[in-house]
Amino acid sequence: MADFRPLAALRYDLDRAGDASALIAPPYDVVSPEEAAAVRERSPYNVARVDYGETLPGDGDAENCYTRARARLQDWLAAGVLVRDAPRFYLYDQEFAVGGRQYRRRALFGRLRLEEWEKGIVLPHEHTRAAAKEDRLRLLRATRVSMSPIMALYRNPTDRPLAQYQDAGPPLLSARLGGERHVLRPLSDQAGARVQDALAGERLYVADGHHRYETALFYRNERRDAAGAAWTGEEPENFVLAAVIDVEDPGLVVLPAHRLVRMPPGDRGADLTARLEALFEVKDAGDAANPEDVESLLGRMRAAARAGPAFGSVGLRPGRLHLITARDLQAVAARVPAGHAEVWRTLDVNILHHALFPVLGNLARPEEMEFTEDAAEAAQAVISGEWDLALLLNATPVDQVLACADAGERMPQKSTYFYPKLATGVLMYPFE
Repeated sequence: MADFRPLAALRYDLDRAGDASALIAPPYDVVSPEEAAAVRERSPYNVARVDYGETLPGDGDAENCYTRARARLQDWLAAGVLVRDAPRFYLYDQEFAVGGRQYRRRALFGRLRLEEWEKGIVLPHEHTRAAAKEDRLRLLRATRVSMSPIMALYRNPTDRPLAQYQDAGPPLLSARLGGERHVLRPLSDQAGARVQDALAGERLYVADGHHRYETALFYRNERRDAAGAAWTGEEPENFVLAAVIDVEDPGLVVLPAHRLVRMPPGDRGADLTARLEALFEVKDAGDAANPEDVESLLGRMRAAARAGPAFGSVGLRPGRLHLITARDLQAVAARVPAGHAEVWRTLDVNILHHALFPVLGNLARPEEMEFTEDAAEAAQAVISGEWDLALLLNATPVDQVLACADAGERMPQKSTYFYPKLATGVLMYPFE
């Protein structure tokens, strides 16, 4: 099944590059242009200068953010800011807090053989957008370096962790990024061999990084077509940089992706609760401006989820919170398209998109929607008038994510938020 191998990585030489906390960065898809500029300013060697470099006036085919990324990587290699490791696996720990609790999530870094989704060896769980893949493809063509890993999940086939601290050497990198701590250690050859053998019979699930995986697959096919009969299947482009995580890891946290939507002009400020009442029970849940009421609503949503789909809303009535549950489960289920696996049809996010949104006024328009994992942020966005309505969701359990993937189904875009994101710049995977 999965072909997970040691990685001959590029990584920072901290003696030359400086403080690791100034070098790594959040992935490209979670930072605004303003945040990206601030990240780049942390160090002349910050990975954001190549992973999401600045677009300048006068850029064209000959010079642009992608060509500058290639030139910077070459300069950093020549100066010894980046060094090449011998092939090996790495242990990567992230320490972070959510809801007042401390967590540690452990990943294993290596390179994963690219497989088409239909082979069932590496499976996706949600849909992607084309625009992000085009950007990643242009960067990969220019640099021939994969800078951001995918996050993949595995079911541990053994009765103990595949790698532990005693299997790893001293830290190669220890950094702070926001409130998170990131620690990278090299695995011993013996532990690496155990990891490779254990995962060889397993199926992997892409938790985050669908864009990067599909971009890498497209690039591999492009290179393979150009090589023709000379292609062996062992070229570096046949693999993608991957951090794999045990589905039972106590630090595997999934946050919800709440929806912020804009209403048609005629509906803004209207009382929308009556539209839902044929299918859903709608209960007032307090003041949208009161953080304690927002937190209480989230607790009521989690409790209600034991009996069926449950949602929260901000703005169905101006300034109010509401708890939304199914009045008639069969009638709600009838709104979700047939021809899909039962696990897909009962996902809260699909009930939201196919039953609740249409009743409210066909709100599932990508150009009129944003996402946030923070319910308080969603409430404030509605109170401020930036957005008309927020629909709050419970997090999708990991077992539902895997069951959907096993059934060959994909969730709507932004159905899950595996938190925290993997940092960019901890390791890079060069193709030459």
